[in-house]
Amino acid sequence: MAQINRPGRQHEVFVAWAKTQGVKIDGVKPAEIQGRGLGIVAQRRIEAGEQLVKVPASALLTVDSVPDDFAALHKGITVHGLLASFLAFGGVETSHYAPWKASWPSLQDFQKSMPILWPAVMREPLENSGHPISSSGPRDEPLLLLPPAIGGRRVDGRRHEFWTPGDDALLFRQEKKLEADWEIVSKLFPSQTLQEYTYYWLVVNTRSFYFELFGASIRQSKDDRMVLCPFVDYFNHNDHGCDVVFDEKGYTVTSERAYDVGEEIYTSYGSHANDFLLCEYGFILEHNKYDCLPLDNFFSGHSINANTRKSLQNAGYLGNYTLDSNGVCFRTHVAIRRQTLSTYWWKKFMAGVKIDDKDARIDARVLLQNKILLPYADKAEEALYCLERPRNDIPSGPKDTLVKRWRQIKEMIRQASEIAATDGAKTPL
Repeated sequence: MAQINRPGRQHEVFVAWAKTQGVKIDGVKPAEIQGRGLGIVAQRRIEAGEQLVKVPASALLTVDSVPDDFAALHKGITVHGLLASFLAFGGVETSHYAPWKASWPSLQDFQKSMPILWPAVMREPLENSGHPISSSGPRDEPLLLLPPAIGGRRVDGRRHEFWTPGDDALLFRQEKKLEADWEIVSKLFPSQTLQEYTYYWLVVNTRSFYFELFGASIRQSKDDRMVLCPFVDYFNHNDHGCDVVFDEKGYTVTSERAYDVGEEIYTSYGSHANDFLLCEYGFILEHNKYDCLPLDNFFSGHSINANTRKSLQNAGYLGNYTLDSNGVCFRTHVAIRRQTLSTYWWKKFMAGVKIDDKDARIDARVLLQNKILLPYADKAEEALYCLERPRNDIPSGPKDTLVKRWRQIKEMIRQASEIAATDGAKTPL
């Protein structure tokens, strides 16, 4: 069990404040957990089915908590953007939340953990000097240190293939959301800085919960159904955890199993892959049963011809290709098969007929290795080679996170390669 330390005085002040807001806390407390930062631990033996925390709706920070005159200024902004603007520039109206705000991560914490704040050298294409194992010299395509799901995509050009930021990348979408919100807010508060707004935007991004405003007159999109929930925002994420339930009365957290004294207690933020967790929350899990790698960009651009694309689209198998610890998904196998079978045999395959053509199976495996797994493995090797060399332009915190993530990716690819090379019933190849 990790070493547990008492958190700073500001957290004791916040817990006392939360209780004055009607938050009920039973058997748990915030603690500084060695190697993981703040989290929630058991103060006593806890049995399954115990209600640990209850937060009344009146204690939540929602869009309805923002004064009407302040909200009215923000025409067309998202709820995310409005909550961030209120926390950043709401003045005396936000003084009520001062003890809560003091418990949040600092800007420096976000700079260490959130890719959106990492130095440009980590987020933009670099000159690729190659890797001594996989390349004899400089490569045509640039190198991106961020995993492709976060920072970019693989695109086919006429002469070579390369990675470039795209609208399917997690970081690109996140940056566009922030830019759109700041465009509105900066006009209302021209003397304020993007840095201050970004800090509170990330607070909302990393600490908000899904919540429907019951009886709300304004219809909210799924992305706008967010609130901040005091004390519950201390819980760290795992791919399994306590039951978190909300209704018009507020939130409750109930233990899903028994916990010993001092054991950390988790909730689950959802079934997310590590790249999503890193981009949106600033961490990755060592073991994540939902971890996967998107493969759609290996089937984009000139990677497949128009007829193949149309066949896959008509069959309902165009896109949403992934790789996880069990290998590439069935949809990926279908896309690979379409490129190695004639139209006649493709139709048989889609009708469920087992194709016993050994040469066709070998062609499919070779295509999977050469088209997806080997290029992905090369990128992992090159990123690790660059990250693990001594250099002063990459901070140690982000560097350690990326090294860990690329090693996870490398291992997932290795497992997928072993599975693909096995001539057996695990895959339809």
